[in-house]
Amino acid sequence: MAENILNLNEQELRDKYGKLYTVAIDIDVDDATTEHREYLFKKPTVVSFDRFVKRVSTSAYKAAEDFVKDSIIDEQMQSIKADIEDFPAIVLTINEKLTNMLGLAKDVSVKKF
Repeated sequence: MAENILNLNEQELRDKYGKLYTVAIDIDVDDATTEHREYLFKKPTVVSFDRFVKRVSTSAYKAAEDFVKDSIIDEQMQSIKADIEDFPAIVLTINEKLTNMLGLAKDVSVKKF
């Protein structure tokens, strides 16, 4: 997992961050080109999510960007910053996955009985 991304020891990363999650994205640059990116994230904290919720009404994109940056491991911060400059919409894609990890679901059903 992590060795492919960072060439670091997987156990060292787990010791430093605890449980880690790989988020893989395929970006369609044009009809003939797809770029693959992988990032390692810590599970988002409730405090970070609280900041996201408070900021989302003033700037949804900036709130999502900060939430993503709060959750990525330090070793990949520069990489994601560069990718956000090239592909700004990846923030929204990653943000969705991170909020899902905290329980935000797309499908919720209610049944009266």
